[in-house]
Amino acid sequence: MLSAVAARKARLAQTQAPPPAEAQAPAAAPASPKPEPKISAPAKPASTSQKPPSKRKPSASSGNPPKKKRTQQSKAAFGQQARYFAQEDAFKTQDDVIVVDDSDSETSVATSSAASDDENGLRSVRTPAAKVGGKRAWSPSAPLADSSDDDEDDGDEPIVLDSPVKPAKEYSPDSSQVLSTFQPVREQNVFHLPTTSGSSRAGVVLLLSSSDTVALLGTYTLTVLRGSIALSGITLEASPATHPVFAPRSSPIPIIQCLPRHPPSNSPSPLDLPAHIADAASDAEAVILVQELHTGIEGLGRICRTFDGFFAPSRWQRNQLRFDLGLENVYFLSNQTPDVFPLVVPPTWMAATTTVSPHNDDNSATERYIYLVKGPKNSGKSTFARLLLNKLLSRFRRVAYLECDLGQSEFTPGGMVSLNVVEQPLFGPPFTHPSVPFAAHFVGATSPRTSPSHYLESIQALLQQYEIDVRNATLDEDSADSEDDRISSSIPLVVNTMGWTKGLGADLARRIEEILEPSDIFVCAGMSFDDEFGYGGHEPAPPSVHVPHSGGPRIHSIESVSQDTSASHYTAADHRNLSILSYFHATFPQAALPSPYASPTPSYWNTGLPLCAQPPYEVDFQVAFDKLILTGAGSEDVVQSEVHRALNCAVVALVTCEPGTLDLNLFPDADADTCSNAASPFKYEQGAPPPPPSTSRCLGLGLVRAVSPPSASKVSIQLLTPVPQQLLAEARVLVMGELQLPVWGMLDYRTLDTGGDIAGYERGRVPYLRWGKGEGAGGERRRVRRNLMRKGQM
Repeated sequence: MLSAVAARKARLAQTQAPPPAEAQAPAAAPASPKPEPKISAPAKPASTSQKPPSKRKPSASSGNPPKKKRTQQSKAAFGQQARYFAQEDAFKTQDDVIVVDDSDSETSVATSSAASDDENGLRSVRTPAAKVGGKRAWSPSAPLADSSDDDEDDGDEPIVLDSPVKPAKEYSPDSSQVLSTFQPVREQNVFHLPTTSGSSRAGVVLLLSSSDTVALLGTYTLTVLRGSIALSGITLEASPATHPVFAPRSSPIPIIQCLPRHPPSNSPSPLDLPAHIADAASDAEAVILVQELHTGIEGLGRICRTFDGFFAPSRWQRNQLRFDLGLENVYFLSNQTPDVFPLVVPPTWMAATTTVSPHNDDNSATERYIYLVKGPKNSGKSTFARLLLNKLLSRFRRVAYLECDLGQSEFTPGGMVSLNVVEQPLFGPPFTHPSVPFAAHFVGATSPRTSPSHYLESIQALLQQYEIDVRNATLDEDSADSEDDRISSSIPLVVNTMGWTKGLGADLARRIEEILEPSDIFVCAGMSFDDEFGYGGHEPAPPSVHVPHSGGPRIHSIESVSQDTSASHYTAADHRNLSILSYFHATFPQAALPSPYASPTPSYWNTGLPLCAQPPYEVDFQVAFDKLILTGAGSEDVVQSEVHRALNCAVVALVTCEPGTLDLNLFPDADADTCSNAASPFKYEQGAPPPPPSTSRCLGLGLVRAVSPPSASKVSIQLLTPVPQQLLAEARVLVMGELQLPVWGMLDYRTLDTGGDIAGYERGRVPYLRWGKGEGAGGERRRVRRNLMRKGQM
């Protein structure tokens, strides 16, 4: 052991010896560094008794330098080159592509150097002119990193450390898509109509040439005075009819397109125009009138801040030179921006909707027109169903619409299946036309997962009501307009299904198809083979081709509409929140409609006050209602003493039932405790099922804003609801589900930015709201770290 230690000391002394004179400094170096001093073993102190040598390995203090010093010494001994500040810096002259000689197994690959940006915005990669000495020169600004990769590639193959990286796409007005080919010029093709005694709304007359397109943002009414135009896939002819159009940035913008006249005609305009406008319009292919539309719906953006300013131009559009039409809340768009995209109607959609429209009304009374639209989510299914509805309204005076999608409903908030009868085409997203349905049933959730049986029973009840009360309802009615040549002897039905196409959702879709027995089925091309054939589906046909089956429906395959990336920041939950807030702020006409079958739509949105500041109805529960029912997951666990807590600030359904429905013994095996709950102040039975759809219907939704305390002598509730007053007397049952009011609906937007009170109350005293950070696990906002790299990226 002593000989081994002595041998190591001898080798260490040799490595620490000064190198030969010719190898100490290169010729190019102006000065050579001083040689490192020798490190000798410390002298042992003298002692009278000599200790035996230790068998342990000597430490660094006994002559072995530390590891860091050994590394420095080995680098100094390797050729004894001059220091880096005395050498020529080869790192500055080498190329961006580093060639590593694989012959040296101890040489590591460094990280990539900075690459220059070319004029296209891409990181360029330059090829090396020649190798730099076989090894990369050392530089203090980019130290070499260790690499554990065991690559056995050829040493002559260069390793590219910089690859082309495409930067984020920046908006450029020159490269954007043109939305409006119409070139507006005042007093030539744009004429302003001032307000008159007959009309309090300002308007603009536009003279369009063939194939001109016009994109307008905001809310307005459109009247075709001469010629014909295409809007949202349907054709509008010259008529006195006025069509309200809602075009927010959160949805595709409808494009007005002028259609050529075949043959050209100079039919008189339904509106008396001034002489100078009539003279200029003689050569125009189409003449349209755009007027202001004041409904208060623009205020929904102030309430739900996610959609703040969605009816106004964005920051990209504000920086552009836009033509001012002189109308309030109407903006002319020339080019597409990152947050505005047009409504695109694929050719297969137009072909499919054209082939299903009947060409004569001889057999319309006996024919059964039921059109089923199905497909996965985000495939344009709801947009196509709206297009089909508008297309059928050009041949029928009324069209029925059965909504089976609980999450993205067209006419009602989520959680309901409804049957609506429509008389006018729809030009706007779902939140712009909420309605009081002809018939509806409350499921109480945005998915039928927890109550599939009640979901199917509700759809079957609505179909039976359509067959009995709606389908041939106009046979006994006199024609209101003899000049209207549309079919009035029958009302077709459009059915929109949910986008859940796998597992239980596929079973429910197949069962709905069996219940409806549709005449035509429109299948989105996005549905996979397993979705169609794994659960008894039909094979989709090529686009715009009918596939007749023996006694079965005709199948039409339509293409899916790709989801635009500019709308990705609006989720399905955001649209549901906007839909329910639009419903509670809507004001429906209180007067009875001329037709008992039409579904009324709002004439105004009361967005001047938040929901917490609007006056509610105060109702004596024991007098106004006969029963309270809780549905949904976990509702069977709510005991009688906690009902007032669960009911407060809840979204409830107002349900009417036929006489005798509530008298049925729904719990024949219930114990005495459960039956005694019927005598409670809220008339609540724990675990009671919802009313049967065959003998009940939902009139609408309400918001319970406050509940009297249990100690009060009279149980009363404060209720907010947009349901017309003539229908409220029929509501005798309250049904509470899983729907909740969005947080935006609980706030006071008037003082939200300043941090003031909520409807006159201090923030800390407002129930169900907590300000500041949350408590407990998951209460705080999740932090996302984006500065972490993988091992291969180092």
